[in-house]
Amino acid sequence: MSKKPREKVRKSNEWQPHAKQIKMAELLLDPEDRRTKKEKCAEVGITPKTLWKWMNDARYVDFVNSQLDRYTNGELAEVWRALINQCKRGNVQAIKLFFEMKELHPDTKAW
Repeated sequence: MSKKPREKVRKSNEWQPHAKQIKMAELLLDPEDRRTKKEKCAEVGITPKTLWKWMNDARYVDFVNSQLDRYTNGELAEVWRALINQCKRGNVQAIKLFFEMKELHPDTKAW
C-alpha cells in the first residue's frame, strides 16, 4: 500500500486582526465609552505608540471602518425613526434633512 501524499494546509495571505486589535476597535467604536485612547490602550494591554502604528496601517483602518459600517447599519432603523419623530414635531432642520436624504428636494442649482 502506498501512502497518499499529505496535502499542504494553506495559510491565508489575507490580513486578519488579532484579539487585541479587535478589542481596541470595539472600544474605539463604543459611543458610550468616554475614556481617552490612552485609557483604552491600558485596558487592552498596549501602548499608545502601538495604537498609533495600527492606525497608520491601512489594513487595520479598513477593519475598524468595516466594524463601524456593521454597527451603524444595525442602528439605521432607529436613526430614521428618530429623524421622522423630529420631523413630526416640526423641527425644520430635521424636515430639510429628511427631504435631502430621500432626494425629495428641488434642485436649487437649476434656479
